[in-house]
Amino acid sequence: MASRMQRSLVGLMFPVVAIVIWQLSASMNLLGYEYLPAPADVMASLAELARSGELFDDLSHTLAMTFFATVTALILGAVLGVALGLLPTMQNYLVASIDFLRAIPAVTLIPVAMISLGPSGATEFLLAAYAALWPVVLCTSAGTAATHPRQYDVARMLHFSRAKTVQKIVVPAAVPAWLVGARLAGVIALLVSIVVEMIMYHRGLGGGLVASLNALAPARVWAYALVCGVIGYLLNSLLDRAVALGLPGSPVNAKISASVQGVVAQPPSTLRGLLPVAALLATWQVVGHSDSLFFPPPSEWLTALAHVRASGSLTPAVVQTLSTYALGLAFAVAIGSLVGVAIGASQLIDRALSPSIAFLAAVPGAALVPVAVLLLGPGQLSGVVVVTLIVSWPVLLAAATAMRTVPVVRLEMSYTLGLTPLHRWGKVILPSLTPGILLGVRVASAMALIVTLLVDIFGVGAGLGRLLVESQQRFETATAWGLLLLIGAFGYVTSAFLAWLPRARWEPNSSGTL
Repeated sequence: MASRMQRSLVGLMFPVVAIVIWQLSASMNLLGYEYLPAPADVMASLAELARSGELFDDLSHTLAMTFFATVTALILGAVLGVALGLLPTMQNYLVASIDFLRAIPAVTLIPVAMISLGPSGATEFLLAAYAALWPVVLCTSAGTAATHPRQYDVARMLHFSRAKTVQKIVVPAAVPAWLVGARLAGVIALLVSIVVEMIMYHRGLGGGLVASLNALAPARVWAYALVCGVIGYLLNSLLDRAVALGLPGSPVNAKISASVQGVVAQPPSTLRGLLPVAALLATWQVVGHSDSLFFPPPSEWLTALAHVRASGSLTPAVVQTLSTYALGLAFAVAIGSLVGVAIGASQLIDRALSPSIAFLAAVPGAALVPVAVLLLGPGQLSGVVVVTLIVSWPVLLAAATAMRTVPVVRLEMSYTLGLTPLHRWGKVILPSLTPGILLGVRVASAMALIVTLLVDIFGVGAGLGRLLVESQQRFETATAWGLLLLIGAFGYVTSAFLAWLPRARWEPNSSGTL
């Protein structure tokens, strides 16, 4: 008990010291920067928002949208996931299409949704539910497909019907993976709700963030960002607790790890898996009308993109977005890996920083974009810094976890062989860390694309995010759909490459060697 209390005190020491230094620097006018308010000013602004009732209204709106979107995703995702897991042929023809759809950042769907459905709460709900659906489908599908063959043998021996087999055997086997999907869905629904509120529907926490940014009220911006961080942290903790309660009497972390690995280790997507998307686009092309205000056929998308390219706007926007994304992700991987390895290698650093990192990592990335734009101002350099700071957390957490789980037998063998520290890192530790870090990079890559587009919209204003918003403002539906397709294709190709990379490096070749 004393040891646990001591660890808690060590973990609280770092944030308390940082806040005290921040407050003292502001009180003594050492900061001299108007957009970095003192913690006391942030708390005063937070208290004022609470007294006026504005904070409660915004908070209740965002939480309600998150809740209903998550529940909807859990129900639909469970049905689709079980169907995919039970029908391997269906999985072969759908997995790649699902990967393509979930690779489309929610921020790119917002302009199209505004044109087609209008800025409303229903649109926010649909976008949040859409984004939260895919992790539930994939996790449930992996859990269903992993049902042990002996369980089916038992069902046949007991003469279970197909429906009873699903009810008694398949569903209980899929529940642990479904719970992991539920945890991911809740976090994603919160993130997308805030993003939609920031861009489209100026209510909720996202709307309060943008309104405070436009009013150049830094204390209010920080207050809203703090609330988003607290909500994200509490939601993570609540969902972790729900998973633990849903798996009583068993090693929860091991089951979660196995479920996540099951999702990551799904059969590689094949080109035939893109047939549903291709069929949808072909049908759309046939039945769509070129003069449609909301749903023009795909040929019109390509024509609109050609016009944007001819105007000289598309190529610089692509270069701006890709360079910000690539540089931000590269720096995030480097910084996150180094800090994560340091945390995983040192118990003292782990105890001192882990509570603060757990809180910061739980803050929805979208909530930090207005704060960063306010502090750093517009420009591509600030965009790269924002992407680096926000997306380094998945890599950091993955690196720390991988460092803690380096097999002891490998380290003992390196000592037995008399390897120098440099050779030990190059021959033993780094190869052990790389697979885990690459999993963090996959998460960071998707997040980097979203943050890049958000920074472009709120700060830089010269990339694909700005073109998307301008197409929505001018009601150029075909251009918006074309840009959405372009960004989605990039996200899919990047995700597929990062999924292929570990298999290409660590899977045995035909000769049985690595």
